[in-house]
Amino acid sequence: MRLLLICIFLFLDSRTCKSAVLEGVIFSNSGPVAGSVVLAYPDHASLVAGRNGIRSGPGEKEGQYKLELPDGTYYLAAVGSQNNRRLFSYHGVNPITVSGGYYWLPFFLVEESEPRCRDGSGQGISGQVFYHGEPVDHGVISVYNRLDGKFRGMGLLTNTLDEDGRFRFELEPGSYVVIARRKKAERGIGPVMRGDLFCYPSANPIQVVNNQLCELAIECYPRDDLETYLDEGAENPQGRRHEVRRQSSLWELKPEAAQGTATIGQPAVISGRVTGPDGQPVPNLLVTAYPAMGIDPFQMHILRLITGNMARTNNDGRFQIELPGGLYYLQAREKVGEAPNRQELYGLYEGNPNHALRINPGERRENIEIPVDRIMPFSEGFPVQRFRGSEVKSLKTLNPEP
Repeated sequence: MRLLLICIFLFLDSRTCKSAVLEGVIFSNSGPVAGSVVLAYPDHASLVAGRNGIRSGPGEKEGQYKLELPDGTYYLAAVGSQNNRRLFSYHGVNPITVSGGYYWLPFFLVEESEPRCRDGSGQGISGQVFYHGEPVDHGVISVYNRLDGKFRGMGLLTNTLDEDGRFRFELEPGSYVVIARRKKAERGIGPVMRGDLFCYPSANPIQVVNNQLCELAIECYPRDDLETYLDEGAENPQGRRHEVRRQSSLWELKPEAAQGTATIGQPAVISGRVTGPDGQPVPNLLVTAYPAMGIDPFQMHILRLITGNMARTNNDGRFQIELPGGLYYLQAREKVGEAPNRQELYGLYEGNPNHALRINPGERRENIEIPVDRIMPFSEGFPVQRFRGSEVKSLKTLNPEP
């Protein structure tokens, strides 16, 4: 009866309305959270407003849930409370598309938090990212326009977290969604997969107003990695059916945006090293391959595009990116999503005057060198040499007006 009412509400033919069954456990780091629920919303705006949500019922055990949904796409969130703390979880693969069948989907709850906004100390969003109460170092954090909806890729701006997990964005007035991520292994930035840290604060979206800086404390969880999330001695709620359920889980599901990037043939591999002016390797820089998409020659506005073809240099300055075959512009820098800033380490691939590299599906291109240098201050009209072996360009050219 409940599903029939849902189908009618969604203007579906109740005779042909198919449904999916979602089950799982809702837990904090201390174990299952009794009385917690999962809510499925038709869009992100409904999730923010807390309206039009389909509410889960109780599962087989305390802290488990069961949710029956018509086929479609949903934003899933879980809420609960424990020890007088309000808890929240936004699933890292939202929006999730279900089509019949059975799914086992756990939710990792973290404590809700509110931004602390104060006047006169800047304009934008700043804060610190944590996991198990410890700062998350050298992850990435992105800010998106609230109306974006899917919140994939680099968004409006993407910065790296410092060694204390801190970040800061200077922003125009508006409504923004902030999400931090850290990959489990040195394998690029890409979609959040099992074991990667995902950090979506319950305070989203954050409203930025004139002359006001909002400070956030963001807590992370590891996607679908229960063993490392639970505190020592906490009850493991998976039970004997865990391995059977795993076959029906969404653990290996990639976000929708990533599903559309597959191409025919094996992925290509680009690897190499980033070096500074002294020829020494530069660690912890982001190397990004932007699809040319018919853009020729290289233009700085390409740096504002969104791409998942990205990797971080290791302690030896080395990187490796898996990507579909094609023509790419390669660059290395400290952050992504905007034009380079003064004093930032930045450089382009210098293998040819157009800074582009063509690679076929299944091909490996190794020993790619990308030199970087700092973008220095300059006097108006005085050109600055930016890239080793490339032409002299002025900062006006490198930082075009939006």
